[in-house]
Amino acid sequence: MSTESTRHAVRLAPARLFASATFRVLGLPLRVESSSPRVLDAARDAFGADEAGPAERAAARIRISVRPGGGGDAGPVSHGSPRRQLLILSSPGCRGFADNLLGEAVAEVSEGLLDDAEHFRCGVLEALALFMLARRDRDPLHAGAVVRDGTALLLAGRSGVGKSTLVYAAARGGLQVLSEDAVYLQLDPFRVWGTQRYLHLTPGSARFFPELEGVRPRLLANGKTKLALDLRVHAPAAACASADRAGVCLLARGPEPGIERLEAEAVVDALTAAPEPGFDVYSQTVGARVRLAARRGAWRMTLPPDPSDAVPMLHRMLDAVER
Repeated sequence: MSTESTRHAVRLAPARLFASATFRVLGLPLRVESSSPRVLDAARDAFGADEAGPAERAAARIRISVRPGGGGDAGPVSHGSPRRQLLILSSPGCRGFADNLLGEAVAEVSEGLLDDAEHFRCGVLEALALFMLARRDRDPLHAGAVVRDGTALLLAGRSGVGKSTLVYAAARGGLQVLSEDAVYLQLDPFRVWGTQRYLHLTPGSARFFPELEGVRPRLLANGKTKLALDLRVHAPAAACASADRAGVCLLARGPEPGIERLEAEAVVDALTAAPEPGFDVYSQTVGARVRLAARRGAWRMTLPPDPSDAVPMLHRMLDAVER
């Protein structure tokens, strides 16, 4: 489907665009254009300060028009992918699409949705950007990641196993944060990229971290209720953009906390056998990237009840990767 036919399918009217900026996301230049400067402010919050020069050719482009009103439009944004190249966004406050072959995304959002920074950032800006950039040698893997001295440890596990809580505990313990739930693996040359500005913890996680007692849960773009933590506030020294060395750790729950060494192929098999929706699109290609990450070290860690008790085990695995 061409860009024009896709635009027609979601019935997006042409918009007058007068604000634009180019950001570096996953190491690639991303152009954001909008009818409202507020969209650019939201993009700076999501992606950081403008880093790519305006003359640099963008790997992907997002165009967003803003319509007046829509005070009741804030809420989860639905994401559908009728085929691998196409992402469709829909909600009372948003209509849009992204074509990752063309590197083009177009959306129309209401002011009401734009007012809800969390839903707009996660449900629209990041969803469109990451869907397109993943096709530029950035295969996504369902894993968090922490970094020490330029070496990453990927923390892979099913939804609900505790990746985000463990990542936050690691940040409190002095490690940097690459990502809480998805990393992007570059094959040539090998590099691990992350989106490191926010963490989303279950409300029950606050019992482990007294400083989170006053943080109010929020309804996120995916419909889940979480504690949304801005790393710039809660762990300002923890953010990290990428790493070129890595190991891989599979996370599990069980009666006896501890770590066991695995063969790299066992990790590849575990992470490509039955990936969760969204990550399954890359199950045929991500294995080679996981193999490169696991060649320096691969483990399974059975998590202790208190995530802070797992931080010394993370350091032990990082010690082995760095040898």
